[in-house]
Amino acid sequence: MSIEMHSGPMGIVHCNATLFSPDRSRSAAIELLVDTGSTLTWVPEEIATELGVRPSGIGEFQTGDGKTIHRPIGEAPLEVAGRRLTVPIAFARPEDARVLGVTAMEILTLVVDPVTRSLSATGRYLFLRLAA
Repeated sequence: MSIEMHSGPMGIVHCNATLFSPDRSRSAAIELLVDTGSTLTWVPEEIATELGVRPSGIGEFQTGDGKTIHRPIGEAPLEVAGRRLTVPIAFARPEDARVLGVTAMEILTLVVDPVTRSLSATGRYLFLRLAA
């Protein structure tokens, strides 16, 4: 399944996602920057909190300019391209980007094609067989 992408300035690509409460009874639509260079998915802290998502710890992150910042981290159900599973998240403050990170992309079996700037759900995980 291919999903609609939104292009911003300088080729920046965004996707639509849905963040769910831990019991999946409530949800909120969010737009995320697709970033294979980000490990975690960054969701607005206020939305995650309203949905009842609670941090499980504090993560340490290095910014592009070498500074260290700390943000709450946890897990939440996230849906992108019809795939919904629990993924690790960072609780983004207002000054932080909202990002779909590579860990969520792998969990949800999403791949990005940088040439066509499209995101697709393969529904398949990578499998490696040991040589005989």
